[in-house]
Amino acid sequence: METKKLKRIFRQYLLGHAGEKESGTVDHWYSSFDGMSVPELSRDEEEMIRQEIWGRISLQLRERRTFFLRPVLTGAAAAVLLAAAGLAWFLVQRSAAPAFTVITTATGQRKTVNMEDGTRLVMNAGSTVRIYKDLSHERRLSIDDGEVFFDVKQGPDKPFIVESGPLTTTVLGTSFNIIAYKDVQRLHVGVVSGKVSVNTSILTKGQELVYDRKTGKGKVNPLDESLLEWQNGNLVLNDASFGEMVILMQKNFGVAITADQPDVRETRYTTELPVTMDPVNAAEILAAIHHLKIRTNGRHVLLYK
Repeated sequence: METKKLKRIFRQYLLGHAGEKESGTVDHWYSSFDGMSVPELSRDEEEMIRQEIWGRISLQLRERRTFFLRPVLTGAAAAVLLAAAGLAWFLVQRSAAPAFTVITTATGQRKTVNMEDGTRLVMNAGSTVRIYKDLSHERRLSIDDGEVFFDVKQGPDKPFIVESGPLTTTVLGTSFNIIAYKDVQRLHVGVVSGKVSVNTSILTKGQELVYDRKTGKGKVNPLDESLLEWQNGNLVLNDASFGEMVILMQKNFGVAITADQPDVRETRYTTELPVTMDPVNAAEILAAIHHLKIRTNGRHVLLYK
């Protein structure tokens, strides 16, 4: 209902001039809140609403101070009612916000998730996803961090939507892999079977979109299937930056790798490591392959030349 029309109905209701139909509309609106669970508000939200209600009342009082008492009070009452209507709308919208199930994997952990619609997810270490609880309404999830392989159950009437930062992947039934670590500059969407839509790009079997967060540009390449080896318990680095390597080593082995020398930080890293290895041994192999040395302090590893 339009805001102007809503205001007019409320004012007529307060003045006792509303017709039977309009009075019934307002009464029905009031009764619709019976039994509704009201979400708890933060202090900032409470203060925002208080200021909104008082602002509407004071505005009415300033504008009508030369009139008789009844019109002033009526105007103030209308302002309160309209503000209350705004509050109710805010609470309804807040209550109606989509409910998610959050699933995470710990360092070194991999997890298979079977969704209600038959879709299967395999989550890599250190990943977090949010899945809509009501899949009958919309098949949608978000990758907040990490890497996930999807085997999507076909559902032509409801496409499967995956949000991963700036990318939105839409499919009907296919299998694909998304790498979307929140602190890594590059995002990957690789298609193993079927076809997917990623923003404005269409990817088919054997193709991969590599998106750069910094430039905001993406490039379609042949799928590097070695990157899927994480499902077999291997960490694969393929021309990874120092920052990317650090994050993946931490998520898979729980080691914190640092480097002070610019040459080490500018090195691109390529290797394959079983995630069952001892963390320090994994760091030693990584260093040896790239002609580097390590100094350890527990699970803190310094790479140097």
